[in-house]
Amino acid sequence: MLGEKQREEPMFYYVKMEDIVPENHLLRLVDKHIDLSFIKDKVKHLYSHTGRPSIDPEVLLRMLLIGYLYGITSERRLCEEVKMHIGYRWFIGLSLEDKVPDHSTFSKNRHERFSENDVFQKIFDEIVMQCIKKGLLTGNHLTVDSTYIKADASFKSLEPIVVDMNSKEYIETLEKDNSIEDKQEDKPWEPGEDYPHRGQKISNKTHRSKTDPDARIARKSFQAATNLYHAATYIMDNGSRVIIGADVGRPDLRTDSEKALEQIRKIKWKYKIRPDSLGADKGYATGEFINNLINEDIQPHIPILDYQRHNHKGIYGREEFKYDKTRDIFICPEGKELRYWGIHRRSRQHVYRARTKDCKICQKKEDCTKDKARSVGYHIYEASINKARQLNKTKEYRISQRMRKRIEELFGEAKEFMGMRKAKFRMLKFVKEQILMTAAAQNIKRMVKLLTKMRPEGAALAVQRSAELFFLGGLFEILILSFQNINRRQLRHKNCFTKT
Repeated sequence: MLGEKQREEPMFYYVKMEDIVPENHLLRLVDKHIDLSFIKDKVKHLYSHTGRPSIDPEVLLRMLLIGYLYGITSERRLCEEVKMHIGYRWFIGLSLEDKVPDHSTFSKNRHERFSENDVFQKIFDEIVMQCIKKGLLTGNHLTVDSTYIKADASFKSLEPIVVDMNSKEYIETLEKDNSIEDKQEDKPWEPGEDYPHRGQKISNKTHRSKTDPDARIARKSFQAATNLYHAATYIMDNGSRVIIGADVGRPDLRTDSEKALEQIRKIKWKYKIRPDSLGADKGYATGEFINNLINEDIQPHIPILDYQRHNHKGIYGREEFKYDKTRDIFICPEGKELRYWGIHRRSRQHVYRARTKDCKICQKKEDCTKDKARSVGYHIYEASINKARQLNKTKEYRISQRMRKRIEELFGEAKEFMGMRKAKFRMLKFVKEQILMTAAAQNIKRMVKLLTKMRPEGAALAVQRSAELFFLGGLFEILILSFQNINRRQLRHKNCFTKT
């Protein structure tokens, strides 16, 4: 006999939401292993002590965390999912009768209450601190990398940058724009006709997006399409794959290096972590960045590639020139002097150049240079670059380069499953929220996975070891400050003695 289900809804339900959520569900494990009650202390000073009670900030955080864990980029859709999902309601702490906060609540808190107080940075830092306290990472070996995130803006929003000019320059520009030829070319565009400005060259120096002024024109590779992007920077602990540094900036190599160095210094003094090495790709192989890492007592595991221009092939290399330290000159194979010329602005090299009249009459000129005169240069951070080049031959360097694929996997996870392929906000300070919360959600997943596999006795031992390392790090910092104060006192005493 064919059965038929009658759709009759009972008047009352007798159900316990906790029984519906499976024991191995991600949200149940997050609720078990991670303490999210810290959010109230982080935002308590942002609320008034009088007036109507607000929505519990922990509820908002848990809702946002669900959105980032499951890739729900729309806050309207997030509220709808929470409204009809019993597991989400249980994780947030809402009963079946409780009302779900409206989507406008998130926007109001983000733009008015949380935007100027680094709340999301504090949330990310607290998650990292919980990883440290639970003994999940040591921070001895790190990896840094950056990725492009498509901005929420298009090329149609680009407009020329307004440049200040004096009256004479303005009149000349106005006369040029009002010429007969320009009037014929700049006739109004009608639909169906070819766009008159097609093929016009644009760059970050000439145009900005009026939709997102912080976005920059860039492309991931020579084969990729050009678009408007932001750049996210991650610093990862190699052993646990926990992200201990996250930031966002403009997509260029100089900004990537600056963000990486800024995060490294923050990690050392905020988390009391003293990394031994830092792995990166060839995009970070700049002399200044390598020199800064060595000054921070960190070994740079970065590939150093010696490029040779096509017009330099078949000519004398720098090793053919002898350096006279006493006179600070180079001597070419024919005995001519190359005197110090200066520092090249772009390549940051010390340049030594021969006289044109010496090279003009030289019989070996074709084997030496294709320019009017031969020049020899070396980088201002040549010693640091040579040290990094020697580290490229070690076993530790090869391990660091193999570990680099793990940070690429983190970027892939964030883009494929957490909605970080495209920025859902505009302006850097709001895009930074997305980066920090995505990284915090990834760290929470790593914590749950590691703590679930760890036995209770192993977890207790890891916590004890982490507390000892944290104490030693704080003690080391106090000793450094004490030595600095002693040196200042000695210097002050010496200066006073000299004056008397």
